[in-house]
This record gives sequence, C-alpha cells and structure tokens, in this order.
Amino acid sequence: MAPAVDIGQIEICEELDRVILHLFDALEILQTKREAFNSMVEQGWFSLSKSRYAMGNKSVSTLQYGHQMTPLVRIETSKAEDGQTQFQVITEDAFKGKDENPAFVEEIGPSEQVLRRRKGPGKAEDVAQPQNTASQPAETLGHQDPLNWFGILVPQSLRQAQKTFREGINLAAEIASIQSEIEATRSYYQSLLGKKQKLVAGKKQYSP
Repeated sequence: MAPAVDIGQIEICEELDRVILHLFDALEILQTKREAFNSMVEQGWFSLSKSRYAMGNKSVSTLQYGHQMTPLVRIETSKAEDGQTQFQVITEDAFKGKDENPAFVEEIGPSEQVLRRRKGPGKAEDVAQPQNTASQPAETLGHQDPLNWFGILVPQSLRQAQKTFREGINLAAEIASIQSEIEATRSYYQSLLGKKQKLVAGKKQYSP
C-alpha cells in the first residue's frame, strides 16, 4: 500500500494536468476571439469609411454627434469565489428603471439655444424661448438611435458599421471574461504547484 504522501502527490499531479489542459483551451479560445474582434473592428471602420465616401467626409464626423448622449448598453461585473470576474453587456431595456433617481444628462455645447422662425420680407424674426435641456432627466428625453444624428435615410454601410461595433462590444466583454478566467486559473495552478513542492520536500525530509 502506497504511503499517504504519495497518494496526495498523485492527486495534485492529476489536478495540475487538468488545470493546465483547461488553461491551454482557454488560451486557444482567447486567441480565436481576439482575431475575430480585430477583424470585426476592421470591418466596422471599413463600413464607416464607405459611409463617409457616400455621404461626404463632413457628413459623418464628430460634428454630427447628438447634443445629448445616453448609453444604450452598460457593462456589469460579477466576481466569483475563485477570483474570476465575469463581464456582461446589459442593454437599455434590461437596466431601464433600475436606478431610483433618473440620470441627468450634461449639456454639451452652448447652454442656450435659440430657435428662430423666418417670416416674409420686411418682417422680423420670431425668437422662441431658449431651450435648456441640461437639467432634464434622460428618461424624459428618451434614448435616440445614434444613426438619426446623421440623417433619416442613411446608407446601408453606416447601419452595418453600427451593427458591427455593437457586436464588438459583446465580444470585448467575452474576451475580458476569458482573460479574467485565465488569470484565476494561473493563480490556482501556482497554488497547486506550491502544495506539490511542499509534499516533495516533506517526503525527502522523512526519507531514510
């Protein structure tokens, strides 16, 4: 019958083999998803370039960004007992209504906007009341599709760019989760390796 020390060492060695195989599988998946993410980003920028070519460089730029912006997705994190962190993309419908206090949107640009309505020749312009929406909650303003910033009838390439970048966000969250899993697996592997070294050192100490 083998000593208890040998049995413990065999179990640790089997666990080390299992962990290292799992680590290799995770690294392979990570490499595959990174390549897919890089390809997705390149495709998104290519579609965006096609939109700029079709609509004009000045028609698809930061100048068309909305006066007020609210996020359409959020990233939620959860940490497991083994130290692994999971990243999950939450859409607008999922997190809508979770906040007790509505979020306030910071106004970007001039604090006062004046609407002028032109009349016929010889008549003065009517100046409407300035619109101050800086203190309005995001829920009252609603979430606007960013494509509307660039017009109503946008080219298909711009819609494809938006779809590609949205898929890239989900893929980036998966990559971050896998990276966290790899770090947790490495830490577990190091702890097992330390236990094995202690068993080997103890066996040598008590051997005749």
